[in-house]
Amino acid sequence: MKIRIANNIRKEEDKLICLICEAPLLHSLSWRSFFFFKTEEKICRECKESFIKIKGSVCRKCGRPQSSEKLCPDCLKWEANPKTCGLLQQNRSVYVYNPFMKEVLARFKFRGDAELVYAFAPSFSRAFQTYCSHSDIALVPIPLSEERKKERGFNQAERLASLLNRPIMQPLIRTENEKQSKKSKAERLKQKTVFKTEKGSVKGLNVMLIDDLYTTGATLHHAAECLKADGEANTVSSYTLIRS
Repeated sequence: MKIRIANNIRKEEDKLICLICEAPLLHSLSWRSFFFFKTEEKICRECKESFIKIKGSVCRKCGRPQSSEKLCPDCLKWEANPKTCGLLQQNRSVYVYNPFMKEVLARFKFRGDAELVYAFAPSFSRAFQTYCSHSDIALVPIPLSEERKKERGFNQAERLASLLNRPIMQPLIRTENEKQSKKSKAERLKQKTVFKTEKGSVKGLNVMLIDDLYTTGATLHHAAECLKADGEANTVSSYTLIRS
């Protein structure tokens, strides 16, 4: 039996290549990692080191890296507006949006490489345990429009949420279809209705929105507004892969 398992480990080891650059992965599979293969690193050291994790001081509200925990300029604007003040309790993110991450994210989102989600899995899961370990939260991935999801073949926010091994709710429906990446910062901030939900869909729940990228915060604030006003959520916070 041990010989058979050892042979299987060797076969799996021979197949291991980096999900990003396709270089052979040099680390050996342990007995434990053979049985829990999805938890292993699936990118090479060079690619892993090309990602920059967010460390040190961040804006206490949105998690933007900066020299202090004071509110960043964007958050000051959100909190100064009576309509958006307090909508989003807090955001935390794992990575900085550097050129390497920008290219990998483009492959993941726009070129249909859904398996790239596993390049982020260990760090995304570990950081979640640090920032968002509360047991009473409901995970809600930011939805795509039906047309956009059909075009891509998957929703990247759903893929990321699936890494966290928690129940996922999908109370939000996206009502606009234009790509956010095509819009300017001003256009994103001016958007009116972006999501809808059924009355009381998340009543009394503490919602954790999951998304790939926090840029201006507009999408997450629109989602939070919808979930609190119509969905009757208790609180809404967010966890994203990247903070630009």
